[in-house]
Amino acid sequence: MKQILLYLSAATLLLGCGKSDTDSLPDRVYGPSIAMGKGKVRTWLSRDAQGNPASIGFTMTKEALESMPSIQTVSAFMLALPDEATEKTPFKHVMIDWNPQGHEPAGIYTVPHFDFHFYIQPMNEVMAIPTYDKAPAKFDNVPAAAYLPVDFVKGPGGVPAMGAHWSDVTSPEFKGQPFTETFVFGSYDGKVTFWEQMVTLDFLKTNPNLDKAIRQPAKFETPGYYPTRYSIRTNADGSQDVAMDGLTRR
Repeated sequence: MKQILLYLSAATLLLGCGKSDTDSLPDRVYGPSIAMGKGKVRTWLSRDAQGNPASIGFTMTKEALESMPSIQTVSAFMLALPDEATEKTPFKHVMIDWNPQGHEPAGIYTVPHFDFHFYIQPMNEVMAIPTYDKAPAKFDNVPAAAYLPVDFVKGPGGVPAMGAHWSDVTSPEFKGQPFTETFVFGSYDGKVTFWEQMVTLDFLKTNPNLDKAIRQPAKFETPGYYPTRYSIRTNADGSQDVAMDGLTRR
């Protein structure tokens, strides 16, 4: 298993409120900006007209995306979310993983792609997750079925500083079609620990405007606003917003 290189930002969390370019768009509260390749990335929370959380996500600059092919090692970028996001949603932080050669299962996800992890688990606990051989019982201690959507199946083993991964076996990449983007859940020691978008570099290069529903579990362990949709939107300056949308109180 490849060693993950962690690029941890030591920056203090900076919060800023700003109006969007048009009055029809919700206000955003921003997290810190960190370096990613030759560009930058920063998190945010969007609020609706009533002031409720509407979306959480991050923005990658065009320079960040274009420079990633020059990074030929598996790399991770840790981002703090704004305080309002951690207070009103179950999510604590975001981890962007760059996989230049992809990862298992072979022939499905072995293409250059990103794993965009939105973690429910605190960062210090995530960093303490060992390799599978050191804690197989915790990787294999799965959440109750109601806390995961139907048709999501746990893959073998697990990944250090992440956990076990649950894939939607009805997704196109498991039906003989090329992998472009999909949605994944994660778990560790009996709890759902992250919600994740997986997206290929080639798909992001098409400047997508993606908006899809997230298959929902029957139950939610931690109260808060959970996403019902996920999106990738390309902005006029070439930056891209990766988001969890349709936040709904559970």
